[in-house]
Amino acid sequence: MVPPTSNFDKPCSPTGQESTCAPTAAKARMSMPEPSNPSDRDAGRWLSAKRVRRVVGVTVVLTALWVLFTAERGASWQGLMAVEWKVQWVAVALGLVLLRDLGYMWRLRVLSMGTLTWPKTASSIVLWEFASAMTPSVVGGSAVASFILHRNGMRWGQSLATVMSTALLDELFFVLAVPAVALWVGWAGFLPEIQGWWTGSVALIFGAGYLFMACLALFLSAALFWMPRTVRSGLTWLTSLGAMRRWSVQGRQFAEDLLLASRELRAMSWTRWGQAAAATGISWMARFGTLHALLMAFLSAELSWNWTAHWHIWARQLSLWTVMMISPTPGSSGLAEFALPAFLEGVLPLGMTLAMWTALVLLWRMLTGHLYLLVGAGVLPFWLRRTERL
Repeated sequence: MVPPTSNFDKPCSPTGQESTCAPTAAKARMSMPEPSNPSDRDAGRWLSAKRVRRVVGVTVVLTALWVLFTAERGASWQGLMAVEWKVQWVAVALGLVLLRDLGYMWRLRVLSMGTLTWPKTASSIVLWEFASAMTPSVVGGSAVASFILHRNGMRWGQSLATVMSTALLDELFFVLAVPAVALWVGWAGFLPEIQGWWTGSVALIFGAGYLFMACLALFLSAALFWMPRTVRSGLTWLTSLGAMRRWSVQGRQFAEDLLLASRELRAMSWTRWGQAAAATGISWMARFGTLHALLMAFLSAELSWNWTAHWHIWARQLSLWTVMMISPTPGSSGLAEFALPAFLEGVLPLGMTLAMWTALVLLWRMLTGHLYLLVGAGVLPFWLRRTERL
C-alpha cells in the first residue's frame, strides 16, 4: 500500500503561482537546527571589537608585568639585545607553526566532509585559534568554534559534531602521549622541582588533569558512538535532581546536542577518522616541536642529538599544558610566561641566563599565542562582513 503523499513530500511547481513549495519551505525552515543554547546564540560577543580591545589590553599588561618582573631580577634591554640565537632555528619554529595550522586545516576539512572550502577552512582555523587566545583557558576556543563554523556555512548539527570530534581527538592524543613519553622519562620526569607554594601542586594538577581528560575522552566516545541515547537519558535525569535543576534546560539541550552530533559522526568512514587522527598527531607534535626549535636557537650545540633532554622537555610541556588549562586569563597570558622557565628548570643540559629566558619566553608566546591575536584581529572584520548574510 502506498502511503499518502503530503504537501511536504510533493515536488515544487515551477510555475509562478503559489504552490506546495510554500509549506515545504516553511517546514524546512522550521526543521533547521537552531543555535543550541544561549551560549551559542551569544557566541559572537566573544568576537566583538570591544572584547578584542579588552583582551589585547589585558595581554599587553600581563606581558609587561612579566617583563618588569624579569627586569627586577636583573634582566636588561642591553642584555636582551646581546643574546645570541640562530636565525635558522627560529625559521624552523615558524615552519612548525605553519605545519600545525595546516594539520588543523586538514583535520577540519576531513571532519567537515568537504562542506568547507579550503579558504573557509583556513579562516575557520585562524578565528578558532584567535578565539582560543581571546578566551580564558578554562573556557577555550571550542566555546566559540560552533558559531564560527556555522557562520562559514555548516549546519548547526554538523558544526557541533565537528567541534566535539576535534575535542575527542585532542583528548585522545593527550591520554596516549603521556604514557608513551613516560616510557622514556618515567612519571617523575613530568614534574618540575618547584619550591614554595607550588610544591606538590603541579603533581596534583597534572594527575587530576590527566584523569579528567581520560574521563572526558571516555564520555565523548560513549556519547557519540557507543550509547548516545543512554547518555542523553542519563544527562537529562541527572540535571533533574535537586540542586542540579538550575541547569536542567542547559543539560537537556546539551544532551540533545550530543545525540545530534552522534548522528552526524557515525556516518563517517574509518578512512576519514584515520586521516583526522593523523592530522591531530601532526598538529600536536608541531605545537610541542615549536618550543624545541626555539630552544635549539639558543642551545643548539648542547641540545643536538641529546634525545634524553628532548624527551624531558616534551614531558614538561605536557604537564605545563594541564596547568595552563586552568588559567582564568585569556590564552593563559601571564601564567604561561611565569610557568615556562619554572617547568624547564633542571632539564636543560646548560643553564640559561635571565636574558636568554626572557628572549625565549617572548618568542614562544609570540608564536603560540600573540601571533593569533594579531592575525585574527586583522581577519575578523573582513570575515564578519563576508558572512553577515548567513
